Amino acid sequence: MALRRSALHPVAAATGAAFQERHGWDLATVYSTVEEEYLALTTAAGVHDASYTGRLRAIGADGLDLLNRLSTNKVLDLQPGQGAPTILTTARGRILDLIGVVNVDDYILLITSPGAQQQVIDWLDKYTIMEDLVVEDITGESTMLSVLGPASKAAVESAAGTSLNELPPYHSVTAEMAGHQVRIVNRPFGGLPSFDLLMDPDASAGVWDHLSKSGVPPVGEEALEAVRLSYAVPAYGHELGESYNPLEAGLIGSIDFAKGCYIGQEVIARLDTYKKVQKYLVKLAFVDGSSVAPGTLLTQEGKPVGKVTSVASDPSSGQNIGLGYVRTAQAVVGTRLDLETGSGGADILGLPQMFGPERS
Repeated sequence: MALRRSALHPVAAATGAAFQERHGWDLATVYSTVEEEYLALTTAAGVHDASYTGRLRAIGADGLDLLNRLSTNKVLDLQPGQGAPTILTTARGRILDLIGVVNVDDYILLITSPGAQQQVIDWLDKYTIMEDLVVEDITGESTMLSVLGPASKAAVESAAGTSLNELPPYHSVTAEMAGHQVRIVNRPFGGLPSFDLLMDPDASAGVWDHLSKSGVPPVGEEALEAVRLSYAVPAYGHELGESYNPLEAGLIGSIDFAKGCYIGQEVIARLDTYKKVQKYLVKLAFVDGSSVAPGTLLTQEGKPVGKVTSVASDPSSGQNIGLGYVRTAQAVVGTRLDLETGSGGADILGLPQMFGPERS
């Protein structure tokens, strides 16, 4: 199957960027150097072509009602321009996908994980009986850029000529950028500020150039992956999926325990009430010289207690960092675990909570 390409592929290719297959797309991995791009993302701002991220359009009067009955968070009362993160879970309380739900007035925008569009469509279709709802994949009909970094808000405000001070997380607003209409969604990347810019493909080159000329450099997949692990952001296929439940993944802040039933609600509520979560997502720093890759077992006194799910080198220090799941008893900040390879070890730096603690 041919790799998919965004409308910005020719623009990236013209810069001499390196490309690699990821998520079924031909993606730019590095534009300048990983170190420079990582520095931009962690100290200022950078722009990333995130067009490979799934985008669905849900049309119909019952969209929010159905999503509210199927997912973990309360989305029923979202007004035009408002949004929220929520999780679709299986009957066993396992993660189908973490999605962003944004009410854009004439339809509901669903931002899914890369490559998860069809399973989300199938899941919603499975539970659409008499409801007025049609869901379609619009990933290929639009371009999505993400401007990330501590200075990303100021960069987007300057480029769009508008204030984002009254734009809470997952809410959106439309603005003009480089002569084109753009929808801006405030979608934090863990603890790192980040704004998604959605537009017609024909507008992408102009907006990309406008941002670049205003001092926002392009960043590729390699730097973004290093930042993902630095900020302990779980990713579908690594830390998110049907092998895990939302409590294990530190997603408790996107669960509304008061809103009523949803698919998997009984399992998740029981795990929370009786403190039966068996393992937790942890941020890891690997001892120099450690031989580690995703799938490496973490051990303590020779016994397996967890598994590494993602690894990358921190460009600022050269140290390998990562994420993994560790049994509850060992998931304590400061704990050092051994690796099954017998070479080196891993220190637990934190237990990420992407959306913070449970909402009151």
